Amino acid sequence: MSAPIDELFGPPSRRPIKRLPRLVGQAVVLVWRAAPRQFALSVVLQVGAGLGLAGQLLAGRRLLASVLAGQGLDAVLDDLVLLTILTALVSFAGMARTEQQRILSELVARYATNKVIEVASAVDLIAYDDPQFHDRFQRARMNAAVRPLQMASGVLGVLSATAAIGGIGLALFALEPLFLLLVLVAYVPVWLATARGSKLIHAYSVQQTARDRRQAYLCHLLTEKEAAKEMRAFDLHGPLRRRHDQLIDEKLTYLRTVTRRRLLLGLVANVATAALTAASLAVLVGFVTTGRLTLASAGAAAGAIVLLGQRLQALTSGAGAIYESALFLEDFTGFVDMMPALRAARPTALPPSWRILRAEHVSFRYPARPEPSLHDVSIEIRAGQVVALVGENGSGKTTLAKILAGLYAPSSGSVTLDGADARAMDPARWRDGLGVLFQDFMRYHFTAGENVGLGRHEHSDDRERIHRAGSQAGVDEMVARLERGYDTLLGPEFYGGSDLSGGQWQRLALARVFFRDAPFLILDEPTAALDARAETELFERVRLLSRGRSVLLISHRLASVRSADRIYVLAHGRVAEQGTHDELIAQGELYAELFRLQASAYLGL
Repeated sequence: MSAPIDELFGPPSRRPIKRLPRLVGQAVVLVWRAAPRQFALSVVLQVGAGLGLAGQLLAGRRLLASVLAGQGLDAVLDDLVLLTILTALVSFAGMARTEQQRILSELVARYATNKVIEVASAVDLIAYDDPQFHDRFQRARMNAAVRPLQMASGVLGVLSATAAIGGIGLALFALEPLFLLLVLVAYVPVWLATARGSKLIHAYSVQQTARDRRQAYLCHLLTEKEAAKEMRAFDLHGPLRRRHDQLIDEKLTYLRTVTRRRLLLGLVANVATAALTAASLAVLVGFVTTGRLTLASAGAAAGAIVLLGQRLQALTSGAGAIYESALFLEDFTGFVDMMPALRAARPTALPPSWRILRAEHVSFRYPARPEPSLHDVSIEIRAGQVVALVGENGSGKTTLAKILAGLYAPSSGSVTLDGADARAMDPARWRDGLGVLFQDFMRYHFTAGENVGLGRHEHSDDRERIHRAGSQAGVDEMVARLERGYDTLLGPEFYGGSDLSGGQWQRLALARVFFRDAPFLILDEPTAALDARAETELFERVRLLSRGRSVLLISHRLASVRSADRIYVLAHGRVAEQGTHDELIAQGELYAELFRLQASAYLGL
């Protein structure tokens, strides 16, 4: 899986002009797959509106010629009715197109966002420790909601404008070919300015990605509940707000520079276009005065020049939207195009029975850190055993647990199950045999029953099993006191939600692990938020539930791991000691020192 992951970390390719046809095709296909009926209807409405404009022009010319010829109302009535009908149909087509666009926009945003979510869910967890991945993920996620539809809309706009230009252009060519050439040349400067402006805004967007993520993080700290207590306790709103505003000010400074350059380009282009359009009208006046054109033909030609200019402006805008979107869409397509490679790199072997799990000479380094977090670590966990990992903060305990859970791949060394290398096994099937309680467990703002049932979502409607898991985790009595029991919504962010204490949330997370009913349990500080009595009860339950299962227990409280079958002591990412509690105490080294320190602190109280 290393090749696609490396591509996710690296910057996307930048060949928008060469890739423009392919990107346009991808956008159209994506929109079609997201909403084929709405897209087809939008195409029909766009093309119909464009052809309707040409029909209006021809009907108007006939009507004007009849009026100038002095014909009465009866003679021009048919042309008047036809022009009225065409005008109404074009107006209705525009209104219908706008309404369809609303629905199409939502459907495309959902489809494209799901594509980004698929990739984000499939990459190795290590990707989330790399800033470049976050930058690409941010741009892909932001562009997924708007750019595919914007490009497809640009294509529709170009189709509509092209259809109208074709009809109006033929009519103008029939009147006077020179006018058609002059009007077409007049809009070349606008197109050049639009293309250059698109490059400027895309370069600005890429440059601002990291700053936008920092600003979003600060906004999260300033507005979300999880940080609200500390924000107030340390009076941090002022300084963090100033950081937040400084990032916005820096962004605005760059944006003003880009905006000035785009406006200057637009001004020069539009002055040139206006001058060429005025020249076309001057030629038209000259043709009328010399008798080369009749008054009726001149009136029709003047209308055609104005309409053609409007359609060319629409064509330029649509083409500009396509080009600009192509620059941004490459951020999206470059991200979601990783999915086939991720699927191809995914191993398919099924894990054997969970009897012996080993980490053999495992080392690991995070992308953003210069030094490895683990060095040549080897441990073994057998079925029915409770194995403990202990050590000071930063010793690598949680990192090792994530490697054993299949969330990280070792930088070197291997993880084996009954002698088979984990790298050859389907990661989803590997994780299916695991029940994990992380130290920073999730607090899902769903019902209490859903919080438990998410441990094995395919059985989340099994109420008996939910109650059994709640009883095993010692959470059933607490839930029974809630207003609606397991149907009580948790979390104060939603109306009617009930909040829990830290210890109650932890018990609920533990019930989720028990509900999973997996052969291998990883419990990372499972009693961090529990009182002494609850902690003792919980470890008794863990010992009871570990029969026939493997349990990896991570804890800072050494008194809690005394009964473990084997204890591994990590220090600076290495296994410093291993053995039973009595053996480690007898050795009188790091474990014994830490145990005495904790015991003396407790007795000193």
